[in-house]
Formats: sequence, C-alpha cells, structure tokens
Amino acid sequence: MTRAAGHPPNGVLGEATAGVCPVESVDTAEGLAVVLRSLRRRAARRDGGAQLTYRELSKRTGWAHGVIGDYFAGKTLPPTDRFDVLVQLLGATGRELRELATARDRVEEARRARAAAGGRAAEPGPDGPRLRPAAPRQLPADIPGLPGRGEELAALDQLRPAPRGGGPVVVALDGPGGVGKSALAVHAAHRLGERFPDGQLYADLRGSRRDERPVPPAVVLRRFLCALGAPRPHPAGATDAAAAYRTLLTERRVLIVLDNALDAAQVRPLLPAARGCTVLVTSRGVLATLNGASHLHLTPLPPPASVAVLDLWAGPGRLAAERGAAETIARHCGHLPLALRIAGARLAARPRWPVRELADRLADPARRLAELSFADLDMHEAMAANHRELLARGATGRAAALVLPQLAARQGDLTVAQAAQATGAAPSATEAILEQLVDVQLLESRAPGRYRFHPLTRLFALCPAAAAPSPRNGTRPMPSADRAIG
Repeated sequence: MTRAAGHPPNGVLGEATAGVCPVESVDTAEGLAVVLRSLRRRAARRDGGAQLTYRELSKRTGWAHGVIGDYFAGKTLPPTDRFDVLVQLLGATGRELRELATARDRVEEARRARAAAGGRAAEPGPDGPRLRPAAPRQLPADIPGLPGRGEELAALDQLRPAPRGGGPVVVALDGPGGVGKSALAVHAAHRLGERFPDGQLYADLRGSRRDERPVPPAVVLRRFLCALGAPRPHPAGATDAAAAYRTLLTERRVLIVLDNALDAAQVRPLLPAARGCTVLVTSRGVLATLNGASHLHLTPLPPPASVAVLDLWAGPGRLAAERGAAETIARHCGHLPLALRIAGARLAARPRWPVRELADRLADPARRLAELSFADLDMHEAMAANHRELLARGATGRAAALVLPQLAARQGDLTVAQAAQATGAAPSATEAILEQLVDVQLLESRAPGRYRFHPLTRLFALCPAAAAPSPRNGTRPMPSADRAIG
C-alpha cells in the first residue's frame, strides 16, 4: 500500500512510546501532526477520558485555539518552545521529548531545503543572487493575559490568510481612550503570528499623541520596505513607495498591525493587496470608510474582569484580603483597562498601602482623574486626545467643545431634546453636536437619539481646562456639578 507523503508508517517507536506513531521518517509538518494526534489519543486512553480539545489546550497554554488546530492539522509548524510545551501537555516521556524535538528540527530543515530548491531563499540583485533577509518580527512585547476579552479574541482567532482570489483581511478595532485597543491588537497578533510565516510588521501611527504629529504614510512605507528587504534606494513619494510595498507582499503571508491610526486616509496607503496578508488597525473613531474592513467595537470590561485586570497589575495576592475595596476601585475606574492598569501600578509601587487607601482617594470626583496618573500613563491625557480631535473638526467641533460641560452636567441618558434644552441650541444643531461627540468617543450612543457619558469622560468634560495635561500631583479644580457624580 502506498503511504501518503509525510505520513509516518504504521507501528510504534518502542516500549516507551507504545501507541504513538514513529517519528524517524517524519520530514513534513503534516507527518508531525499525525504524531501529535497520536499522542493526544494515547493521553485520552491513559487518562480514561475524552481527548483534549483545542479550546482546552488553548486555556492551558494561552495560545489561540485556531492556531493549535493548525498544529494538529499540519498547516503550521510549531516553534521549538511551543512544540516542547505541547508534547509535554500530551504526556510525552523524556525519551519521546528528545526524539520529537529531533523530528521537529528535521521538519524545519527539510522545509528550508525545499524552499531553497524552489528558489524562494534568494532573490536577484545587481551583483548576483541576494539572500532574502529574515522575516520581520516587529510586534511589541505581549501582555500575558487580557481578562474579559474572550469574545473579541475568539473572533480574532479566526483570522488567517485569505483563500486564492480574495484580497487582504482587514479588521479595524475602535473604542474610547483607555479601553485597551492596542493591547488587544498586539496580543491577538502574537497569538496569530505563526499563521503568517513571512513576518509581522508593526507601526505606531501616533494619531492620538499629544506630543507628536501623526506619522505620514510615506515614512511608514519606507520603514516597512526596509524591513521586508526591498532594494535601496526606496521610493521617496508615498504613491511609488506604496506600489513597491504591495509588489513585495504579493506572494507573502504577512500580518500587519497599524496602531493608533488618526483616520482612514492615513491607513489606506498602508494596506497591501495580497490575499495572504491580514491587517489589524486600531483607532479612537470608527474607520467606517476603510474599504473591506470588518469592525470590532470595544467597550469597558465587565466588573469581574475589571478586578482581574487590577489584580494582574497590583501583584499576586494583593487584593485577596480587600476584595470589596478592589471592586470599589474598579468601579471608580469605570472598568476601563488603562485606568485599571494605572490603579494596579500605583498599588504595586506602594506595597505597604492598604487597598482601601487608593479606593478612598478615587472616591472623590474632584481628584479622581488626577489620581489615575502614574509614570507615563495618564487617564486624563487619553481623553484629551479625543478633545483635541474634536477641536480639529472645524466649527461644529469647536461648538461641541464649548457645550461639552453643559451636557456633562446632566445626569443619566441624554435625548436630543434634553441636550437642546441644556445648550439653548436648536434640536437639529444639537443633534449634529452630539454626533460629533460620539464620533470622537466623548459620548456613547447605544440607541438612536439616546446618548450617555462614560463616568470618567463626564469628569473630563466638566474640567474647566479639558485639553490641558493633568498634573502629576495635587488636584484639578472641578465645577460643583461634579460633586454629584460619585
């Protein structure tokens, strides 16, 4: 009987590996996947239960369950460290670990040899063949866990290079300042990275930075061309650079993260045309005019996840004895990941403080935003970026900024009629103002004609100098209406 390429022959490796396919002849990812599936079946027989599912393995490792599925299907070769963890979870013995590691390295070497034989390892140059540089790995450091983002991660875990004939996959993440867009995009990119063997590109577009201007697309393109090994000199103009960039990516599978985008116009030149590429974009506002993009709208965390985030940053066991105080801090943080991270960092920096001390400090609305500042993290500044974008939107934006404190002084939901009464403007003009505030994430609209402030955004809106940077110490004066917010 003819055996499929890469499939191990029947039999066993030896006494120590009874019930597991042999690995001596494995030289493909598909063959290695057969061994992994054999290990999983043996572990189930040994434990007298069902086989571990991809989701169960995902919970134990923190890897995307879709990526784990690719390992078991032979679509992706696990990196060395992940492969070692995986086979240990599947019950490999010490001898098996050594033999499996050798087999995994053999698969990697065979893949490189096949790529070289197919001409992919070298590219022509003016002085003869030129080796393609190593695939770029530009992602920032990962955050180990993201409590409360299970649904969003499950959706992002489905991303993979598009089938032949399709264009690139583009997902745009939006939400208010401090909601955790960048952390989610980077974490998801780390989980998905192995599906894109030709590299991961990352650029902070700085669309929300107070101290720096947004990065022009031409600058980002030149950086990407350099990372991808494009021959110099790189095109100077954005149009030519974008064309060279798209050409380079034509036959590559690359994951691209574009963080902190100002608007769709900044992003469009950075989108590849290659079907094998995927792009994750983060921005404050919804990039509704970005062609072909799917949108993921982030909101504050549920309360239990908020406490989990606080615990993650405060340090092991710090909150155990003061759970009530921790829940109070989470509520005062409005369940926003950035505010929770700041609060946790402050607790970590003051190991002798009772947790209740910070809860009491945050209880005063007049000083809450000033307290949510630590080192280079500042909740007030995160919201000030939205305010600056509002002011940049011309006459309507400036009119919205002027009436922001009046709108914030009203408690609860706002209707157009109530907002018009508060500002003295006509209903049509008032609705335009409210929609401007929604566009820059200073106001939420959960239903047509109904609007609501996030608790921390309300505090920011009531500040007399909303666009001013917050002091590191002391308090910021607040209008008397703020005292009722709590």
